[in-house]
Amino acid sequence: MAAKWKGAFLRFAGESLDTPSRTASAAALGVFFGIAPFWGFQLVLSLLAASLFKVNRVIAGAASNISVPPLIPFIVYASLKTGGLALGRSAGPVVFSRAAGLQAVKSYAGQYLVGSFLLAVGCALAVWGLVYLAAPAFSGKREALKSET
Repeated sequence: MAAKWKGAFLRFAGESLDTPSRTASAAALGVFFGIAPFWGFQLVLSLLAASLFKVNRVIAGAASNISVPPLIPFIVYASLKTGGLALGRSAGPVVFSRAAGLQAVKSYAGQYLVGSFLLAVGCALAVWGLVYLAAPAFSGKREALKSET
């Protein structure tokens, strides 16, 4: 049974047996689209971009799922703080409350958009570096997987 799953995975993600820089690029692309404010379209856009840049769509799609519900508050907060720093606004506290209405959303919208794109680029670069550095540890496993297929 395990061999069947392993074979299915290799057929599905066979492109992942790629160079470290291409694997890192796919992960970074997914993280960028996962954090950037393309609400509801992160997966589709990451898959389209991965196809366009000819990197692994499976890795890009998986990495775009960084914006899962438990992480969204942290991503929004970090985006607001990053946008505040970039726009030279005070680094005071960002207050989330039920009383925050449309006026609060309007006052933070520009800051959020700027911050989310900057955060997306920064996180994508960090992920690219981490995946690129970690890839040699898995190169022996990649070669073993290639020889088994």
